[in-house]
Amino acid sequence: MKKVLVGLLLILSLISFSEIYSIKIDDTPLGTAVLREITDEVYQVVTTIDYGVFYTIESTTTYDGPYFKDYIATFSVDGTTTGRIIGSYDGEVANFTFESQVSSNTISLNKQNLVILDNNFMLSHFLKIIEYPSPIFEIVIPQLLFNPSKTEYAVGEAILNKKGDTFVISFENEKILITVKDNKIYKIEYPDSSITVELVENEDF
Repeated sequence: MKKVLVGLLLILSLISFSEIYSIKIDDTPLGTAVLREITDEVYQVVTTIDYGVFYTIESTTTYDGPYFKDYIATFSVDGTTTGRIIGSYDGEVANFTFESQVSSNTISLNKQNLVILDNNFMLSHFLKIIEYPSPIFEIVIPQLLFNPSKTEYAVGEAILNKKGDTFVISFENEKILITVKDNKIYKIEYPDSSITVELVENEDF
């Protein structure tokens, strides 16, 4: 009997929960984002954008409370890998490395209480921000660290407000609205760019 119970517990521990989101500009479909909770501290997100070619970002973020410990994002175009970002954070120093087929570049940040919020609809990052809400917090956007024209916007102070079921993140001149229902992210809106990310399906597997 004990072996049966142990086996059942092992099976249950392998079950993860997946949420599928549509991405639209106004009413035009742009792609999908899939959020998968592997454990309470490990999340995977796969974002696929169709611009005539398919851009895919596959990421895994490991957390220690509100802060990330490890982060990896792999970028591909039409199935061909073009690069990846690898990040780690010990609560004092965050290291990010961008690797491509031709080069590798590492950036280190000496920051405490650094919250990760990467581009391309990293749903798990929003999830942790609203799970551990703070009115003012410092964020890092890893993809911008390696974009020379936007590096200055990669790290900075963000403000979080709550209006009913909606959290509002303000950073630089942009606002992001996160609507929560039944403790799940139901919708993310980017008013300045008319982009909406909306929950369409839940799956247990």
